[in-house]
Amino acid sequence: MSIRHAALALGVLTGAALSLAPAQDVPPPVPAAPTATESALAGAAAFARGASRANVVPQPFRAHLVVDNRYKAKVKNIDGTEGTDPRNRTGNIHCLVCENGLSPVVAVFVRADLKGLDATSGLAKLIKGTDTLIPKYRSDKLAAMAHFLKLEGGPKPVALPGGDPEKPVIAAKEYPDDENRDQYVTEINDFAKAVLADNVPFGLAPKISPSVSAFGIGDVQVTVLIYNRLRMVERWELKLDELTNEKISEILTATEDMIRGKQPK
Repeated sequence: MSIRHAALALGVLTGAALSLAPAQDVPPPVPAAPTATESALAGAAAFARGASRANVVPQPFRAHLVVDNRYKAKVKNIDGTEGTDPRNRTGNIHCLVCENGLSPVVAVFVRADLKGLDATSGLAKLIKGTDTLIPKYRSDKLAAMAHFLKLEGGPKPVALPGGDPEKPVIAAKEYPDDENRDQYVTEINDFAKAVLADNVPFGLAPKISPSVSAFGIGDVQVTVLIYNRLRMVERWELKLDELTNEKISEILTATEDMIRGKQPK
């Protein structure tokens, strides 16, 4: 037998012996610790699994902000003159749902007539109570809005630049030319001055719109929604006289529980 053949035979026998030898217990590899990005993605995926059409904030809600006193301080312009803080959206169409993002929010939608309502009314106490919570939970970015659904809305054709003028896009009227529009603005202004809730913007919006339908706002006088991370937590549909001190306390307590992560009862 040549040396080459002997070496080949030895290799075959060695391989056979190794294959017949009892397997050694090899410890499994230790998985690497997840990175911050991987942990964030895993958390987001787990969070998303709890989403449903019933509990997710359905869409933006644009309104004409009649009063927005969150940014009252004057700012200096480039030319040295004083001007309004650009974050102050008073007199503009604005979406507070979009602005507030994932923050906890108290949203109050009102269909009731404001005539005769003052700082002693249940609606004023609710808004004022919410206003006092916002500084307390500033680090949690608690926000609020009070929108008054008064205007006659409806669809409107919008011609897009470069689009077919014969096939305009149908959009919702956001601040329609309602003959009572100026009157509503005055009433909301007067009510806001009585309430003195500078942390809560007051908006004016149509009675009927895709946003109103998407949020499920019915014909009741007051609808209160609290949500966090764009997930609905609780809803109240009330008449004005149902906004008692006890009911207001219930809503404010539920808001604090939402911020602290407690589940609604």
